[in-house]
Amino acid sequence: MLRTAAAVVPPLRVALAPLLVVIASAAPARASDGAAPPPAVEAATSVGDGASGSAGTASPAAGAGAASPAAGAVGASPAAGAAGGAAPLSVVVQGAAPPRSASESVRGQAEIRAAPHRTASDVLQLVPGVFTSQHSGECKAHQIFFRGFDAVHGQDLEVWVAGAPVNEVSNVHGQGYTDLHFVMPEVIGELRAQPGSYDPRQGDFAVAGTMRFDLAYGEPGITATASAGTFGARRLFLAYHPEGADEATFAAFEAYGTDGFGPARAAGRASLIAQAVYRPLDGVSARVMASAFTSRCGSAGVLRLCDIESGKVDRFASYDPDQGGDSSRAQLVVDLRTSGGARGEGLSLTPFVVLRSLRLRSNFTGYLADPTNGDATQQLNEAITAGATASYRLPFSLLSDRDVVEAGVVARTDWIEQSQRRLAAVDDRPTATLVDAKVRATDIAGYLDASIRPARRITLRGGLRADGLAYQVVDDVGQGAAARSAQGLHVGGKGTVDVALLPGLRALVSVGQGFRSPQARSLGDGERTPFTRVLSAEAGLRYADELVRASAALFHTRLSEDLVFDEATARNEPVPATARTGVAIDAVAHPAPWLVSSVGLTYTRAAFTASGGRYAAGDLLPFVPQVVARADLAVTPRLGALFGRPLEARAGAGVTLLHGRPLPFGELGHDALVTDVTAHVRYHRVELGLDVYNLLDAAWFDGEFVYPSSFTRGATPDLLPARHVTVGAPRSFLASLSLYIG
Repeated sequence: MLRTAAAVVPPLRVALAPLLVVIASAAPARASDGAAPPPAVEAATSVGDGASGSAGTASPAAGAGAASPAAGAVGASPAAGAAGGAAPLSVVVQGAAPPRSASESVRGQAEIRAAPHRTASDVLQLVPGVFTSQHSGECKAHQIFFRGFDAVHGQDLEVWVAGAPVNEVSNVHGQGYTDLHFVMPEVIGELRAQPGSYDPRQGDFAVAGTMRFDLAYGEPGITATASAGTFGARRLFLAYHPEGADEATFAAFEAYGTDGFGPARAAGRASLIAQAVYRPLDGVSARVMASAFTSRCGSAGVLRLCDIESGKVDRFASYDPDQGGDSSRAQLVVDLRTSGGARGEGLSLTPFVVLRSLRLRSNFTGYLADPTNGDATQQLNEAITAGATASYRLPFSLLSDRDVVEAGVVARTDWIEQSQRRLAAVDDRPTATLVDAKVRATDIAGYLDASIRPARRITLRGGLRADGLAYQVVDDVGQGAAARSAQGLHVGGKGTVDVALLPGLRALVSVGQGFRSPQARSLGDGERTPFTRVLSAEAGLRYADELVRASAALFHTRLSEDLVFDEATARNEPVPATARTGVAIDAVAHPAPWLVSSVGLTYTRAAFTASGGRYAAGDLLPFVPQVVARADLAVTPRLGALFGRPLEARAGAGVTLLHGRPLPFGELGHDALVTDVTAHVRYHRVELGLDVYNLLDAAWFDGEFVYPSSFTRGATPDLLPARHVTVGAPRSFLASLSLYIG
């Protein structure tokens, strides 16, 4: 905060300051382009590099502090006691963090609401290069593909929601398991995507990049929405936002159920999120977020493509209708921040605690391994995560008066109990124990980040991060309980050169080192923790003005080793080193207040750089689409007035294209084109809506695999690899009625 006597500030600057600040804070993506702010904003912030203050969205690792899009509000109030009796001007600015790469992107509520979304994982598809699928039931985390990475359920993508980590360490179903079902799309205020590993705040799992969700809900009063649709879909959404309060203060509830579009696809979930922002003192903010979530679902599993094509089974059938599972999550996050001071320094502290449970039953190979009892497996994972992030940000003059340094720490510890057992097809009795372990995992990290301007048009950003990871494992499989421990240290440098070429146009070159932690059960006693090491580089251009923001970038990423799904174990297993090279294009336009559009396109070649197992150097990485394109468009016209009340409409569409999905053994998967549309009309306090998913009723596969299988009990197994698929959802409708009680 900066207090300046109004008598000293030129009248024109005083008049324009609130307008300029509102523009900067209302468009965080443009502010994040690092352009020098207008004089009024520069004076108010004390640092003109576009970096967020301590209340901005660039909290260490959390990325979702008190400032959501709503919390980025600007206050200007007089203060008593000014010299000469003139009331001083008090301006508080909460902006977005400057970009760490050319392809960093932000999607706000306008872009998120353009097309219908069932879950927060669907919203991820607005990020260029992201595609999500859900091939094993609606209570299981989505499979995430991002810029040449099959992140599976989160192994290559660091995800934070409202200041708490979502990735699960050493989950039995997959490293970095990330379930976003607890977040309703309506309460997502902003999604910030940071590809690569170029920011010292990025830590474990930031291989392909980091996603940070801020939560907000701005509709004042009570919102009640009831929805019903095809396949027995029903949904109730309730929300409350106090009028006049920060949009980050709200409570929301969701109850959802469906019979599914085929056998073994019924699902249900319930979720509650409550968040409040307090400002007990001048320059101090506190945000508290609590949530609870539970879900249960069936899963149809895979089908052999030859059985579908020959008519032996219906495309929506299931070999094993007993697949599926349940999941739950509860969490508490407290975010404390200070800002201001004589030099504009800021302190943040964000403790969190998360409780998670997961049970999954699946069968990818039928009776291949056990012709009598079958290959069905049940996975159980219970985890408690506790930790905190903290940082201190301090402007300092090294090469310019806009230089800034930040020091931060991140700590989390996880208590995990997990098991995986084979179950008999007839009576569900355990026939083999594959995993039975207790894990304690601890990650303690520290980082130093700086932003320095050696010249007027050049900004250097970057720093160093060190993570110390320790594991204690008690494994009950085999002869008694075997205890072991391991520890390791990863140190990685990150850096970005940001050059202003023309007004609104910037060139950025970024390089960074990242890592992925190993599965704790794979470690030997006293072993130095073997990290998957990541080296990533990117170069590109960014453009932003008041109507358009766009970027184009070339990127390259190398991994020391990788993980790929293995049908025999139903989880990801180690494979040789890999590399990705590609191009990413992004554009968001708001040409009129009633029109918004966004387009993202990526092409990536992901290949092995070493040989091992079934893969050879030069082979394409399986399952990852080479081309991912997404386009969203929405119009929100005001149709007029009826009896003195406004009549408004909202219509939009989102289109996703997948092309060139490599599969094992040199095969290619099918392309997919999926279109979702929405249309809503609101009159005063009543709104009617219709969402249509897969409008063109495309017959597509959200998962394709190649491996041997045998789904006939007692038959001689066929060891030849065969194409297996999970069928994408057909066209469906969801009609809704909303009441707004204010």
